[in-house]
Amino acid sequence: MDVSDDSAPHAPLRTHGYEPAHDIKQFDFTKDLAFGHEGEELVAQFLADLSQGSFEVKYDRFRNGRIFVEFEQNPRNSGWKPSGIAVTEARWLVYLFAPTAFAIIEVPRLKRYLKHNVANIRQLVAAPDSDNPAKGFLLYPDQVRELMTVSAYD
Repeated sequence: MDVSDDSAPHAPLRTHGYEPAHDIKQFDFTKDLAFGHEGEELVAQFLADLSQGSFEVKYDRFRNGRIFVEFEQNPRNSGWKPSGIAVTEARWLVYLFAPTAFAIIEVPRLKRYLKHNVANIRQLVAAPDSDNPAKGFLLYPDQVRELMTVSAYD
């Protein structure tokens, strides 16, 4: 099956309506400043990791908002071997959706998401007729949003 196939079913967007917990509470400069500093530290650590080469880049050639996460490949029909997320030593996955739009995901977060949701994530073989087919998880945009925002994967 080709990963560019848009006819595949996927979960509907989850909406829960108004969430009072998401309202901005009373302004507290000290807490806001501490939260801002924490964000700066996280970005500083990310940039340090980048300078050490601890990242892997993937590019969405189909520009469909989905992420394909490879976990096995079969080079030249020599048998399936672990690859991609199963063997990466990178700390960060940089996923380009377009030349100037990308998401950066910490690999351990992605692995936690995959492990927790494996039964609900579509798995497929990409490029099945090539000399290097790959097995992987196909995350749809609503799953990408969940991966990026749900605190259970922190």
